[in-house]
Amino acid sequence: MPPLYELRNLRRSFDGREVLHIDHLRVDEGELYALLGANGAGKSTLMRILAFLDSPSDGELFFRGELTQKRQEALHRQGVVFVPQFPVMFTGSLLYNVEYPMLLKNVPAAERKSRAMKLLDVVGLADLRKAPARHLSGGEAQRASIARALAAGAQVLFFDEPTANVDQRSTTEIIRLIRELWSSHGLTIGITTHNADIAGELCPRQIFLAGGRVVKRHILPGGRVAMPAKLSLSPSGRPCALLPPEALWGTEAAGRGAVLRGLSSVAAGVALRLSLTEGREEDTLLQDEESLALASALRLGDTLEVRVHGIHHSAREHDDGGVSF
Repeated sequence: MPPLYELRNLRRSFDGREVLHIDHLRVDEGELYALLGANGAGKSTLMRILAFLDSPSDGELFFRGELTQKRQEALHRQGVVFVPQFPVMFTGSLLYNVEYPMLLKNVPAAERKSRAMKLLDVVGLADLRKAPARHLSGGEAQRASIARALAAGAQVLFFDEPTANVDQRSTTEIIRLIRELWSSHGLTIGITTHNADIAGELCPRQIFLAGGRVVKRHILPGGRVAMPAKLSLSPSGRPCALLPPEALWGTEAAGRGAVLRGLSSVAAGVALRLSLTEGREEDTLLQDEESLALASALRLGDTLEVRVHGIHHSAREHDDGGVSF
């Protein structure tokens, strides 16, 4: 069975600036996954492409085994629903907003109303069915958008930062709803989020982006995000941290060293917190046997040499050679 989505050498550029470069990515039917990364990492751009609201500049996008054609996204959009960070509510009641997708499909009025009421009950908004939709709170609008997506026959559902502008009570309710939709309705669901704690709690799979590329990351207890790292000994016998290149972009740490500020055992390995430059710290995760053995001799405050993939160089060079993670 082909994957729901498969991306090969997919790129997206705006005004000559490449913002997304995915060598290969696969998403299977029925997955619940999170897209994580800093602002500008490419999360929303990737999600809009997957939701057929934007076209890649280059590369291949397969949907259910079929190669999609540029600017022919509407052919694949049926059953794929994108819920923006700030859902748009139409003028009129909440009930009308949920009925609207069925109205476009000429569903009879009695059936529309009955189904809309059931969906409002699912999201806990039945009591507000007559309320003006534009007066809903942020959390209520998010839940209303879920009901409207289901009314539209969603099979693939994308949420862009669904908990970014709501209070804790609404966040808890939205997380509950997404989990319930995934487990009971068999939907494929993707969310973008800055909150690694929520991603770790809610989503069995996390996809991390940095600089528009998929990178390997781990969510540590407490929601901190760690990049993979290794330890080795330098020719002088000093401990050396081998980090992926993006760890040092914008710093002068390569060749200078990093101070060990945190050291803890976690289920996945040993986590190190490294102070690379003043005011900048990076969490890293060691998993291979050599690194774990070397970590046992480290103490807080130790200074480690820093290399990118095992090669000394200036951080500005973004060298991709050397040790493979």
